[in-house]
Parts: sequence; structure tokens; C-alpha cells
Amino acid sequence: MKPINWTQFLDLLGESKLLELNEDHLQQIVKLPKAKMSFQQLEHYLSNEFQSTKKVDRSKWHQKDKYLLIWCVVKLAELRQIKFNELHQKGVFEELASILELPEQFLLVKWMSLLKQNLKEIPWTQEEDEILIELRKKYPNNDWTIIAEEFISITKNLRYQKQIRERYNNVINPQINKKPFTDQEKQHIMIKAYQMKKNWAGISKQMPGRTDNKIKNCYNSIVKKIAKKIHLDKLDLKQEQLILKYIQKYNTYNPDFLANQIEIDHRKLSHIKVEHVNENSNTSDHQIFIPHVIPRHQTVIPSVQPMPLLYNPYYQNYQQHRYFGYPVIFFQSNAAMQS
Repeated sequence: MKPINWTQFLDLLGESKLLELNEDHLQQIVKLPKAKMSFQQLEHYLSNEFQSTKKVDRSKWHQKDKYLLIWCVVKLAELRQIKFNELHQKGVFEELASILELPEQFLLVKWMSLLKQNLKEIPWTQEEDEILIELRKKYPNNDWTIIAEEFISITKNLRYQKQIRERYNNVINPQINKKPFTDQEKQHIMIKAYQMKKNWAGISKQMPGRTDNKIKNCYNSIVKKIAKKIHLDKLDLKQEQLILKYIQKYNTYNPDFLANQIEIDHRKLSHIKVEHVNENSNTSDHQIFIPHVIPRHQTVIPSVQPMPLLYNPYYQNYQQHRYFGYPVIFFQSNAAMQS
């Protein structure tokens, strides 16, 4: 395919360059940037700002840069009648490299960063797995950017860098231990989940052969079993933290034991101690009453019962309070207080 520049590209597009992008369709494939431009705005941007900054080595593009890339990919795909999952195989980014005067691999990485997950969830083939294993042997020092670039170049399949890394680490790594978790490992996971705030990657480093994804799944399974035992259909963060604290406290993740202990503690907390009204008070009813919380200066009750002052005329109006000196509220029934 003969390389073309921007001017030749626009000539090939003809009147179609003036047509707006089908955003409803594109939103299913890529993350559309907020900055949108008409063709005239886009051409002005490319001729001025983009041309002056495109050679600058920057890992993060501006919103207008992203829109320009999407526009070019869509128009070129329409022109060549190429499906989105065939862009790389059909040489779209190779041609786009000559149009925008940027490296093909650079444009491919930028495009992949815009893709939505559903387009990347294509079933892996055995051939892809074998190629990925060999590339990991070639680059053992976690250089996933280089591995992703070579992988795409060899297979001609679009795979996002994160997708490639997770495929190797969680599925095809020969060092993965695929046996069921032991009781000791489960206990370690539950203890560390609380201490390390569910840092699965950090926990996996302490458990050689166990992936962070498998560790997270094991944790969620245990927590759900405990929640079911204590009749919780849905867990919120507070309830989950409570379960983790019980696991720490009793050093066990056994659902039956923890559910029983949580129930016991709940009963203790919900038990209310009540005090009977003094039998000598001669109140009209003997309801059990739990006093409301009153300021400290009102709730100090004398240790010696004061004598009723019945004969002094000054106190005739207080005879109805038989134990002068106590707060009146202390002797009131629930019904009286509510009224």
C-alpha cells in the first residue's frame, strides 16, 4: 500500500469528510472524548496546534488529540471498508502513520487505550497463549509494554496491555498453583485482607503460585458464607469490616463459629438493664422505668434519704413530692413523661 499524506487522504474521502461521526455506534466501541470538533475545526487544529506538538514525547494525549485519532481511524476504516476488529490486520495504523506522520506503534497504543472492554473480550486461542508464554520468557522483567507491542505485531490481533498481562498472570503462567486453597492459606488470606486493606496484589506476593484474582475470589466466597450464616442478603462495607474484625479476634474463618459468636455478642449488646422504682415511693403505679439521660447536676441522688418537711407552712405546696431533694423526673412514669 502506497503511503499517503493528509492532503491525499482528504481527497480520497471526498464529501464524506464533512459527514459527522456516528457517535451512537462509536460509544459501543470507544471512549469518546468530551472535546468534539467539526471537520473545519479539526483541520485547523491539525494544521496548527497538533503539528506543533505531535513530535513532543508525551504519554498522555489531549482530548482533541484523541478525537482527531478516532476521526481518522473511522474515516479510513469506512474508506477501506474495514471492520473495527480488523483494523490492525488490514494495515489501518500503518497507513495512518503516514497520514499523521507519527509511528505506527504509537498510534496503535493510543487507539487501544480508547477501546472499551467489550471489544477486547475476544476468546484467546492456544496459539496466542503459546506466543505470550515465549514473549514472557524473552522479557522476564515485567516490561509489559514491549511484550504487548510484539504480541500484537506477531499475532495481528488487538489485545490491550492490561489484558495481556492479566491473561499471563492469572491463567497461563506455568508457576500458578491451581490446587484448592488449604485451610492455612484461607486463614492467611482472611487475616491479611483486614491488615492490608484487601490489597490482593500485595497478598499474592506473600503466597507464591497464588494469583491475586484467585485470592480475591477465595476471600469473597468465605465472606459470603459467613454473611449467609448471619442472615445478611447484602453486605455493606461496615458489616464486612465487622466480620473481618471477628476473624481477627477469634483467629478463625469458620462460618458456623463466627455466626454463633456474632449472635451471642449481639444479644449481650441488646440486653437492657432495668431498675425498679423504689418500693417505698408509694407511686400510684409500679411500672419499670428507665430514666432518660439527664444533666449530671440533676441526677446526683443523696445517699441519705431526706426527711419530709410536712409541717412547715412554707413547704405545704411541695407535699405532693414525697421525697424532696430527688429530681421529679426520677419518679415520673413513662406515661406521665409522654404526656
